[in-house]
Amino acid sequence: MRSFFKTIIFFLIVLSLISCEKKISRVPQTGEEGGEIVVGIAGEPENLSPIYPSFIAHNEVVDMLFLPLHKNDINGNIVPILANSWEYSEDLKKITYYLKKDVYWQDGEPVTAYDIEFTFNLIKDPKNNSPLLAKLQNIDSVKVVSEYQIVFYFNKVYPMALFDSNIKPLPKHILEKDKDQIQYSDFNMKPIVNGPYKLEKWESGKYITLLKNDKYSLADKPFIERIVYKFYTVQQDMLEDLRKGNIDLLYDVSPDNIDEITKIKNVTSLQKKGNIYTYIGFNLTKPPFNSKDFRLGISQLIDRDLLIKNTIKNGIPANGPITPSFWAYSEKIKPVKFNKDGIKLVEKVLNKNNKKEYTFKNKEFVLNIVTDRNDVMMVKIAREVSDQLKNFGFKVDLKELPSDSLILKLFSRDFDMYILSWQVNEDFNPLPFWSSVKEKGRFNFVGYNNPKIDSIVNLAMTTMDKEEARRYWEEFQNMIIEDQPYAFLFVPNRIIIVNNILKSFDNVYNSNIEPISNLDIFYVEKNNQKKVNLAVLFPAPKEETQKIVKTESNVTKSINTTQTIQKEVKEEVKPKEEQVKTPTASQLLSQQVQQQQPVDTVKKEEEKKPSVIIQPTPKQIIQPAYPEAAKKIGAEGTVFVEVVVGKDGKVVSAKVLKSLNPACDNAAIDAAYKAVFSPGTIDGIPTEMKTTIPYRFKP
Repeated sequence: MRSFFKTIIFFLIVLSLISCEKKISRVPQTGEEGGEIVVGIAGEPENLSPIYPSFIAHNEVVDMLFLPLHKNDINGNIVPILANSWEYSEDLKKITYYLKKDVYWQDGEPVTAYDIEFTFNLIKDPKNNSPLLAKLQNIDSVKVVSEYQIVFYFNKVYPMALFDSNIKPLPKHILEKDKDQIQYSDFNMKPIVNGPYKLEKWESGKYITLLKNDKYSLADKPFIERIVYKFYTVQQDMLEDLRKGNIDLLYDVSPDNIDEITKIKNVTSLQKKGNIYTYIGFNLTKPPFNSKDFRLGISQLIDRDLLIKNTIKNGIPANGPITPSFWAYSEKIKPVKFNKDGIKLVEKVLNKNNKKEYTFKNKEFVLNIVTDRNDVMMVKIAREVSDQLKNFGFKVDLKELPSDSLILKLFSRDFDMYILSWQVNEDFNPLPFWSSVKEKGRFNFVGYNNPKIDSIVNLAMTTMDKEEARRYWEEFQNMIIEDQPYAFLFVPNRIIIVNNILKSFDNVYNSNIEPISNLDIFYVEKNNQKKVNLAVLFPAPKEETQKIVKTESNVTKSINTTQTIQKEVKEEVKPKEEQVKTPTASQLLSQQVQQQQPVDTVKKEEEKKPSVIIQPTPKQIIQPAYPEAAKKIGAEGTVFVEVVVGKDGKVVSAKVLKSLNPACDNAAIDAAYKAVFSPGTIDGIPTEMKTTIPYRFKP
């Protein structure tokens, strides 16, 4: 242990000496400046604030807007970014950061230690609901020594201290007036930044564009002039744009599309170690699922290799709650093997009647499985699992539920089995999923109870000896596998698709850093540089009509509105794979809901400018009830609904402009149709007009 401490101190001294040079760079500066690129991402960011990250998906756009104190380079070394250097105290319970003096916010104000202190206090204040609060649990306080020197004080010695203190600061001079309402600040959508890029435009539901930040002063200046992030909700739309050459970098591609991708010219597909595991959760509070042998028997009856072949097509069987992307992943722990004898374990609990059907306590036994219908892949997996279990004589009832309905069932433990996925991040903390302490185990839906888990996880997270930590993590995995609260299914490989015009330094694609989080170190050669044509990327709709679909709750929602609404046209509902445009259950469970600002109400017609336009004015606005599903996940914020008010003052149609979650969105749409207005008029004549209604949801 003593030698380990000496190694850390030596490393930090060397790093501090190296980082004293003012203009250190993460990469060689030999690329060609200019050009624009398009990055395709699955889904839309919830916000652009570094203190409100999603629980399941890293926001790579934020990485281009805000600077951390330090960062990994392509060789895995920690290099200073906002910091110039840092040093540990002798007892390793303090870290002093010395900041660079030539870093500025985009409005020209300097970035100082006061910004870091301000941001730390925002995160530590529970009323701000930052998901980073748990990350700072071992940091008691910070102290500003001078404008460019700050000290972090830790309550214990542990290996992640340097990374836990790696804050992306917010501008105090901009946000101090909003510090008591930071969660609802307009800044979260329109930030003032200090990174290599700045926000140009956010077109909700379509794209975000970033421009090179002209106030960025660090040595590793970006090469690419403009980045367009296009949002996708349908995988096939991604692939179609890839075929057309509209995308230069594509993330979150489903592994089952790999065969199609290999046929596309001028692109390279990269595979990285998976960081998401898919599993079956058993209700351990309900017999016969409270029997370990029964759970193991069910797990053994699932052929994971066949499951992978028939669904994701590209991945490995999961061997527990840690994925290959995490440094402590152990290949010594083997996945549960397909074994037909698993039926014997099951039959220890179940019986057969004269019809050779399974019974439990003299009643017909049915395996009830629930999953998220908004997640196309989860549906595919659940159907394959159901078919495999049916082959062993089980009667299976699979229910594909809306995300909010599934969430309610999970929190109330109103299920037998469910199928879902969890992500394992670099700062892995499994207690929210496995702790039997109610306050910690928020997502312990299966009712797993093993007090040893909490202690072994705490030891793994706080020991300074990496090999000792590895042993603790392995013990943690073995304990979970032994108890079988989940049937771990598989880990899909992560697939990244790159247009060959996008050049990297020192083969960054094969390094451990994320390409999409480091776009400032890529370039495009002059002969391949282009200007992105947004009109081509987002062609105007052909029909000037509004398409309508109906949800499970019979709420009519607009999913595509043109600029002029002439009439409602009811169309045949598309297949689920194309219809899904709402967050999945996994996303909702982790989503940090932000108040989102309304867009402008209906604009004046450009061609004709009448003398007097009077907007619709509300006569009766009914506040929707706060949905139970939203309560379960602690959702808080505002849904903005755009309505078309008819000549009689009644709402003709309604659509969500800024979403919170499906439950709140549906409640807001219901309420919007009950609203009554004094109709808008043009030169005194009642006319159909758009307006926006904000609906506030708060527990």
